[in-house]
Parts: sequence; structure tokens; C-alpha cells
Amino acid sequence: MSATQAGQATMRVGAAVVGISPPAGTPMAGFAARTEPSTGVHDPLTVRALAVDDTCLITVDVCGLHEETCTRIAHGLPFVPDRVAITATHTHAGPCVMPGRLGGHDPGLLEEIVLACREAAEAAVDSQQPATLYYGESRGVDVARNRRHPERAVDPPVQVATFNDEAGQVLAWIVLYPCHPVVLGPENRLISGDYPAFTRDVLEERSPGSVALFLPGTAGDINSGHRADASYSLSGSAGRTMEQARKIGEHVAASVVETPLLPVFDSRKTSVARRAISLTMTSRDAGSPAELSRQWEAEAVSADPGRRSLLDAWSQWAMDRRPEEDMSWRAAVSVFNWQGLALVGLPGEPFLATTDAIASEVDGPVMVTGYTNGCPGYFPTADEYDFGGYEVEDAHRYYGMPAPFAPGSAEALVQAALELTGELQ
Repeated sequence: MSATQAGQATMRVGAAVVGISPPAGTPMAGFAARTEPSTGVHDPLTVRALAVDDTCLITVDVCGLHEETCTRIAHGLPFVPDRVAITATHTHAGPCVMPGRLGGHDPGLLEEIVLACREAAEAAVDSQQPATLYYGESRGVDVARNRRHPERAVDPPVQVATFNDEAGQVLAWIVLYPCHPVVLGPENRLISGDYPAFTRDVLEERSPGSVALFLPGTAGDINSGHRADASYSLSGSAGRTMEQARKIGEHVAASVVETPLLPVFDSRKTSVARRAISLTMTSRDAGSPAELSRQWEAEAVSADPGRRSLLDAWSQWAMDRRPEEDMSWRAAVSVFNWQGLALVGLPGEPFLATTDAIASEVDGPVMVTGYTNGCPGYFPTADEYDFGGYEVEDAHRYYGMPAPFAPGSAEALVQAALELTGELQ
């Protein structure tokens, strides 16, 4: 007997996917050391839309999306804009589509992505039908590593939500696994969704006609086992191959398939809460941008090609700085409640502990993801600033931001998320 037959209320759910194949020669985002453009497409960039009642979740296979792009997309969809969340899967094998950040953008391709989001959302609405929500999670996947503290064991769960039709067939999957889609290293020049693309392929083959969406979670400090500064060089990325991405993706998919799922239901209708908060940035540099630029230019003279590309990017960052820059940024935090399952969307790259801080205070299942409705950089937890490192000290330059976000920013996101989930509960 299906859950619907047993009397459980259902939602109306539809999903759709639109593929885009950027031409060879498209600039790629994700590694400052990689300045050469793409040579082709391994798997198409995809835009995936999930329409649940009058809410819409969209994922895009890019490293990040600017908040202004997300706002533009949301206002062009057949939904109230505040009931839309747009998430980048954060593949580091995607194209440059972020004005002013992560290597800039290709205007034509960005426009194609905006239109693809509308096409996918409209198709998802057109395909809506009664569906029942199921949820589960499992640990022991053993892929994720803390890239800042290799000695610290982590075991984040693979979280799975499915929307099943009245016959019990899966219409759509949501898979959340907090591990950077950066298996493919800076030497790769093929457009790809990285390991999540292989995970989705397995699930969609298992349930023909279904659409799988991948969420990267709060993976700011988590990847598959290499330090962030390993990406400064164009060499030495042994094992970061397409074959390794396939193995990891299929392994994650196997964990999804083996995860027991239970129906999720309460009497509340689908609901959304959203809030914009202001976050500040604080410089940690020992010198002015001009002084740092002179140091980087001197170092670049004898640096290897990968390091030289990085230093050139930093020097450009210094040139772009202006007196009295605005050191604040408006962050959007959104929460969907789908009959008892809370989906929290945070901007940027929060650290894994952010999820723990939210999940420990929320009753019932909760999925927390970053890279949503804008990506301005990293949000380390306050206890991580004393350790320094790429995410704390350097990443803001590649992001084109004037400085790192101040300690307490991640905690402000957590507080906003908890207040919003409390409103819905």
C-alpha cells in the first residue's frame, strides 16, 4: 500500500533538467592557477529545477553564482521570488559565470544559464503531480576529509530525499553530501559536474524519468583529501582524474541507494521563510594592497607558472581596490519546510560545523547547504580564524572581495537560520 493510499497527504511535485554544452575555449572557474580555457565538454553543464507546490529549488553546475544573478533568475520564474532558492553545485570544472568573482564571466553563457533556469522551472511546473516525500541519511561513506585539519576525522552523512509518485516511482531525488566537488584538479580542462554528475547519472538510470539534484552542503573546509593550497600549482595533482571522480560519484550513489527511507509528513502546508542580514568584512593583511602588490610582482619573477598565475590574480585584486570600499555584504538566508523536512539555504562557503550547529537545534530532518542565492566567499566558524590558511586569509582575493568576512559571520548565518526554522515550526 502506498503512503497516499494509507491516507497520507501529498504535495504536487515536478522536476526538469536542461543541459548546456559551453564551446571549447570557454574560461573555467575554480583555480586561479588555471588560466587556459576549456578544451571541450565531458558532461554538459546542467540546470535542474524542482517545483514543490509553490516553491522552487534550482541547482546549476557552476562554481558559484552572483547574488544579483540569482535575484534576476528568481524574478523571471513563475514563482514568488522569495519562494525560490538557487544553488551552485560548486563544481571546479565549470565555466566562469560570476561577474567580478572567480575569474569573471562569459556574458553570453551567463545569459544562456538564466534562460535555462526559466525553461527548467517552467517544465518542472508543467510536470507537477501528486507525490509523497521520503527521507533518510547514512554515514560511513568515507570520502569527505577536513582539508584544514587532516588529523580530524569527519563523517558527514549522505542525506537523501525522494519524491515518489502515486505508484511509488521516484520522480525526483535530492542528494546532499558536504564534500567539495573538486576531485578534478587544475590540470583538467574539460567542463564537468565533477563527482556529483556521476552520482546523478546512477540514480537517474535506476529510476528512469527521474531527475536528481545534488546539493554540496556546507563544505567550505571539506574535500576528498587534499589541501586547498594544492590547487595553487598546475602539477602534482595525481589521482585527481575523471576516473577518480567517476569512482567517487558512483560510490556516493551506492550509499544513496542503500539508505533506508521513511515517509515524511506533518499537517503543515509547504512554507518558506527568508531574511537578508548584513555581514562585515575585516582585513587581515599586514600591508596595504599597493605594498602587497609590489611583493607579489617581485615573487612572480621567479615563480613557477601556476604560482605566477595566482600572484598575477592577486596583483589584479590589489589594483581593483578603491579607498573607502564598502566592507559589508547583504546575505540572504532561506528555509523551505516541505511537510516536516527543512531545507536551509545559506550563501557562500560555510564550514561543516555550521550544519552541526543548525541540525542540533532543529526538530525533525534538516538539510543545510551553502552556495545558495549568492557566493561571495568563505564563512569559517569563529574558532578557525586563529589557524589562518587559504579560506581565512587568501580566498577573498580570488572572490574579488575587499577582505575576508569577519569572525562571527558564520554564527550570524546560523542564528538567522534557526530563527527562520523556528518561525516555520
